[in-house]
Amino acid sequence: MDFLKWIDEHKEEMIEDLGKLIAINSVEGEPAADAPFGQGPKEALEAFLEIGKRDGFRIDNLQNYAGDIEFGEGDETVGILAHVDVVPAGGNWDTDPFEMINDGEYLQGRGTQDDKGPAIAAYYAMRALKETDEKLIRKIRLILGTNEETGWGGMNYYVKNKKMPDFGFTPDAEFPVIFGEKGIITGTSKLKYNFKDTMVKEVKGGNAPNMVPDFCTVVIDGSKVTNEVKSIGTLPDFKVEEKDGEVHITAKGISAHGSKPELGVNAISKMMEQLAKLMPAEDSFRAFAEFYNEVMGFHMHGEGLGIDYEDELSGKLNFNVGMISNTDKNIDIVLNMRYPLKGVTKEEIIDKINKGTSEYKGEFTRTGGEEPLFIDPEGKLVTILMDAYQKQTGDTESKPMTIGGGTYAKAMKNCVAYGAMFLDDEDRMHQKNERIKIDRLMDAAKIYAIALKNLASEEKVLDK
Repeated sequence: MDFLKWIDEHKEEMIEDLGKLIAINSVEGEPAADAPFGQGPKEALEAFLEIGKRDGFRIDNLQNYAGDIEFGEGDETVGILAHVDVVPAGGNWDTDPFEMINDGEYLQGRGTQDDKGPAIAAYYAMRALKETDEKLIRKIRLILGTNEETGWGGMNYYVKNKKMPDFGFTPDAEFPVIFGEKGIITGTSKLKYNFKDTMVKEVKGGNAPNMVPDFCTVVIDGSKVTNEVKSIGTLPDFKVEEKDGEVHITAKGISAHGSKPELGVNAISKMMEQLAKLMPAEDSFRAFAEFYNEVMGFHMHGEGLGIDYEDELSGKLNFNVGMISNTDKNIDIVLNMRYPLKGVTKEEIIDKINKGTSEYKGEFTRTGGEEPLFIDPEGKLVTILMDAYQKQTGDTESKPMTIGGGTYAKAMKNCVAYGAMFLDDEDRMHQKNERIKIDRLMDAAKIYAIALKNLASEEKVLDK
């Protein structure tokens, strides 16, 4: 297969192009007239499209909401759905998260695993087929979204304004093939709380709903603080600072993807665990912390709220407390949940959250999410993708699977998640020091090339 050799010959160019994308901080920012999700996502989209233009592809920019890179002819189109935005870097990186570090084995930087690295691997797979003149009967189109991590507005705009491909994949998860994705609920539980009867003045933690928070800070009135509360600073991963008559207590956690909260350490829950022990009994925030620990806390499946649903295909609900903040009369807790494919609806889950937080007149407002996804694991789409994976890796043991993460596969009919992380890779998505192994990036590009060749050349892929 000449196109696989072509990929090997263009390894350094692929790495160079990825470095250009990593250098752009594409966390969603303040919208502008020509940048619906901020300057960073816009610049990343434009940079990727410029790479496609350089290499002779047809490109299309849909008002910086999304864009695409396409080649080939035919009545049907194979789609690849990726995104150029990233989650916030968070703290404690060993390197600049927006300067890609190449140590000869790994490429490190925010977006190397999620999703700029996989997107560039898929792009080079397309380019390899184009440059080696493979005979195809369908078009191949790479669609690039700009706010996948925060709301899907870019992809939704694309779906409304342009005909979607007929089938395809998103390189934004794991190999071998993901045929099922849990449903997602993201929203804020607004709890009534009067800050008059507490030493606590402010509480803030977390960077994004779908990240395990790596920090939580509580600001306390210096005239009311007790020595016992200040002693929290002697604990590992806690810091106490006194300034301007206030005491600032910060807990340090370990970030992880919200679909796998067990891989991180939730700083908000760490903070509440200690405040429930150390605050005076008469302080009303102690009671709130005890309540939080009981109904949310370190419950990775929502057990405290009675929402730990599960099914045989996809397992238990995943529950993540992503952020916390307050006003004078409320404490807002942002939740991100991944619920099973079968046996429960989002309405049932929201109802139980409200009942479980009724002590503080909890009112949950859903701000985002998706329905569950299921594609026949015995169908030809999955079979073709599995075959490409097996040809490149020699792995015939791994089977198609389901995940808790939500991907762009839900934005298009006949679409599944497909790599680029391998099952034995270290998962650093949404974590500090995110990185991808160079050999695995090359393997992914080759798997995608084999898969795209077959998807775009076989006589029939879908049963119609």
